Amino acid sequence: MKLERRDYLDSIRRLKELGLLGPDESPILAVRIPQPEDEGPLGVCFYRTFLSDGADLSNLTLPRTFFGRSEIRDASFRNTDLTESNLRWNDFIDVDFTEAILTRADLRASQYTRVNFACADLRGADLRRSDFEDCVFDGALMEGALLARNQGSRLSLSAAQKTAIAWGDDGPQPSGG
Repeated sequence: MKLERRDYLDSIRRLKELGLLGPDESPILAVRIPQPEDEGPLGVCFYRTFLSDGADLSNLTLPRTFFGRSEIRDASFRNTDLTESNLRWNDFIDVDFTEAILTRADLRASQYTRVNFACADLRGADLRRSDFEDCVFDGALMEGALLARNQGSRLSLSAAQKTAIAWGDDGPQPSGG
């Protein structure tokens, strides 16, 4: 049974409980996908962060979150809403995105090792220029997801998922690298 997702304000409280935000930090929800070159508040931001040791960020609502130049290891984002988040230029190792919402998220130029995307919503997400090693995509929604043709043979995807993907080339190098 899937647990109910916390709203944004309760999710911010959870990040404070975990020590990932200071007690006086209250990031506002960004109005668009945050970019590394943005000035001013980015909303929730994990920049040059090492997140590990079984960090449980499950059942949260954190759309338009910025992850940059971070290592996320042994963490769970199970059933977390990360719609339109920026996950570029990171290392994700042993991370659980089961049933997470990554709709229109930017996952480019990152390393994903033993990451579980089972039943995740990756519709419209950009996964180009990333490496996926021993990742699970069982039941993931892939309609309109962007992947380079050269990535296709290295991913374990169903025939329906392969048909739903918007295949292309590597595309431009993303900023923030």
